Amino acid sequence: MQADFATKLKQALSTERLAAYQQRLEQDGNRNLFSHYAWNMALSESLYPVLQALEVTLRNSIHSAAHQHFGRDDWYNNHHIIRHPNDIGALNKAKGMLNRQRKALDPGRIVAELNFGFWTSMLDKRYEQVLWPQLIKAAFPCMPRKIRTRKVLSQRFHKIRQLRNRIFHHEPIWYWQDLPQQHEQILEAISWIEPAVKDLVMTVDRFPPIYQNGLQEIDQQLEKFC
Repeated sequence: MQADFATKLKQALSTERLAAYQQRLEQDGNRNLFSHYAWNMALSESLYPVLQALEVTLRNSIHSAAHQHFGRDDWYNNHHIIRHPNDIGALNKAKGMLNRQRKALDPGRIVAELNFGFWTSMLDKRYEQVLWPQLIKAAFPCMPRKIRTRKVLSQRFHKIRQLRNRIFHHEPIWYWQDLPQQHEQILEAISWIEPAVKDLVMTVDRFPPIYQNGLQEIDQQLEKFC
């Protein structure tokens, strides 16, 4: 690899960030290092559609189920429902963002502004008697009955949240041995809410070929800089 090319990349990406890749690589060399860095970007990009579809369907489904159950579209404003300081803080932050943008605090905007962490926290044990199991069938209508519990949902969505956060914070995921399984679990979680959304997202899902062949193809592209 051309020394100037490698030097510029190391300066731009930082040695600290690249060290997270270097320490996990058995084979040394700049080309191998940058191939894995680019592959990580490609993997992260390929997982965006399933993560985006899951996040949108989850928040809309919980909101719809809560709206029906509590009989009000601003159910999140009831402090007997949303009681934990972190969740109240997330709600206030979302409202503050909308206020700064001079947008109305209508339910649709607030639901969309609340982050993924807020919605996964709704599955925590502290909401066992407040939201679950009352909302579970309405929010996850296609989830198999034998596993349709808050605990199963919480474990699945918090695991997905860990992957999502690493991707959205540009952290390495390429070395995770269970990425294919996690990809399938995300698709399955989407189908618990609405199978049609799973069918839609699979029309643009590029994770399988990127995972199988992406590294080799990227490495071949980098040959031109050698």
